[in-house]
Amino acid sequence: MATVTRHPLPNLRALNFTVKGLLGDGVAARHRFDPQAKGLAEWLRSRHLDIPETLL
Repeated sequence: MATVTRHPLPNLRALNFTVKGLLGDGVAARHRFDPQAKGLAEWLRSRHLDIPETLL
C-alpha cells in the first residue's frame, strides 16, 4: 500500500508530496533513469483541480 506524505513549503507557497510504496525501491535504488517514476510524475503534473479561493 502506498503512503502519501505532504510537505508544506511556506516560503515558496507550495507543497511537495512524497509517495512511498508505489514504485518499489524507485530511482534511488538504481544508477539508471527510472521511466516508471517519471511517467507517474508527468501524469500527476498534468492533473487539473479546483482550488478554493481561500487558498489563493
